[in-house]
Amino acid sequence: MTAEVTLGVCAHTHDSSAALFVGGSLIGFLEEDRLVDDKHTRAFPSEAARLLLATAGRGPDEVTAVAYTFDSSLYTHGRERAMRRLGDPARRRRAVHSYDSISAAHAQTLRRLAAEFPCAAIVEVPHHRAHAFSAIAPQGWHDRDVLVIDSIGEAATTSMGGWNRAARSLDLRALTFDTDSLGYVYGALTDHLGFRMRDEEGTVMALAAYGDPSRFRALLARAIPLTPRGFRVSTRLVRQRVFGDSGNRLTDAFVLASIPRRALGEELTQDHADLAASLQERVEEVTAHLVGLRPGSGRSWVVAGGVATNCVAVGKLRDLPNVAELYVPPAPGDSGTSLGAAVAVVLEKQGLLAEVPASPYWGVEPTMPKAEEVRTHGFDVSGPHEERDLARRVAAALAKNDIVGIYRGAAEAGPRALGRRSIIANPLAPEVHNRLATRVKKRETFRPFAPMVLADRAAGYFDLRGHESPYMSLAVGALQELLHHAPTVIHRNNTARVQTVKAGTDAFLEALLDRYEQLTGSPLLINTSLNMKGRPTAGSWQAALSCLTEMSLDGLVLGDLFVTVVGGFSANWR
Repeated sequence: MTAEVTLGVCAHTHDSSAALFVGGSLIGFLEEDRLVDDKHTRAFPSEAARLLLATAGRGPDEVTAVAYTFDSSLYTHGRERAMRRLGDPARRRRAVHSYDSISAAHAQTLRRLAAEFPCAAIVEVPHHRAHAFSAIAPQGWHDRDVLVIDSIGEAATTSMGGWNRAARSLDLRALTFDTDSLGYVYGALTDHLGFRMRDEEGTVMALAAYGDPSRFRALLARAIPLTPRGFRVSTRLVRQRVFGDSGNRLTDAFVLASIPRRALGEELTQDHADLAASLQERVEEVTAHLVGLRPGSGRSWVVAGGVATNCVAVGKLRDLPNVAELYVPPAPGDSGTSLGAAVAVVLEKQGLLAEVPASPYWGVEPTMPKAEEVRTHGFDVSGPHEERDLARRVAAALAKNDIVGIYRGAAEAGPRALGRRSIIANPLAPEVHNRLATRVKKRETFRPFAPMVLADRAAGYFDLRGHESPYMSLAVGALQELLHHAPTVIHRNNTARVQTVKAGTDAFLEALLDRYEQLTGSPLLINTSLNMKGRPTAGSWQAALSCLTEMSLDGLVLGDLFVTVVGGFSANWR
């Protein structure tokens, strides 16, 4: 009997992606932006789907089901609900136009799916259900409480429920709807503070550590009041969802009670840090309140949706009495919904609990060049190397304060670099940290860099409280030993967004961390993403080589090769 072929598709929302299953086994998961060099692209994931099918040796006409991460019927109901809250005639007209445009785009996508995959059943999976399954499946399908919290699905903005393995049932119910959206408010304040929405919310989270949350605490409490069911968003302080309008997302009343909107590139002040701190504190309070709606002890939680990328808020959930276990998937945002939707359809149509690896390396093995091909572009190349020999070479370079990129193996899923598409550096030397921030990554100096450590060495440096942090999902407290040992990886709020590398996850990373500790006495490395500012994480070996030259890295692991730049070589090598 021929195995079913299920393709998950996330399109026309930020972070398009695709996932492919044959039977219940994951072939791969790919994010489109890396393949087309367009960060957070909304485009149809045609390249991702093509590569996944090629990896499986299948054609488009062999796809038996397409799982699409959007339910048109739920969107229609959401439109009706949101329109009732829009009193201003001009805004209602803009809303109608926006809703019509979005509906038309999704209808066009459904037609495209039917045309490109002619033998497939097209299944619309509710957006929050897709988020939920993206978190449940990698955890081995154990019973879990589920919280999904983002900007918006079709209509729901927060959903909660539970997965019951014995019944093979996900009970997921919407708590809040558009326009009551925590993700939207965070995006609105990100924009007000002069950063890019849907891209730089993490920068606002980092800035918050430098502010005084008490200054605008009362204002944010009025903007996002708690309710017995969840929370609301004040329409007096936050403009209802802006449909096709590039204006301020906050009302004049909010601005008068806080600070003026910061222009792009304007100097950051204490005012901006204070507003960010008050926002971050309120998000933490609201998130804790939501989890508290399911009382009891010993509960095992999964949290997904865009707001789940707020590692500070999620990290603080560990303090709650009803949280015994806490898991955030490697791709908690919209990109992960292609995998979750496919998982849902595999369960619905085949009755199978899909097999998704616990490791985050869900990509496919990339095409890699031979050493001779890299040399023809003017680079110095050594190798190919065995993994352990390569790890020793890189560890020696890091011990000399070199900064090294890594592009090898199937890519990690999601927004965090986890050792396959990374830049790594020595955390012991402040000058390395400064160079990494200002010359390599060219980003704000107040943003911290994440540490990476072997899981069995983490407890001496980080307050993990029995939890793992394999995907950099949790901001955890820094212990005294870390303060003495590597203060460069500690943020202003005394936390670090650590990656714990579990034994058996990645042999190269394990060998690298082990060898580096032998050379330096430190079990820690800095780990950040292999990308240039404003660009997606490198999705090809050519993009990785561009990072080597244009970011002034000292070396690059390219598969089993170690590559360096010939002196005086132009960065415009392509």
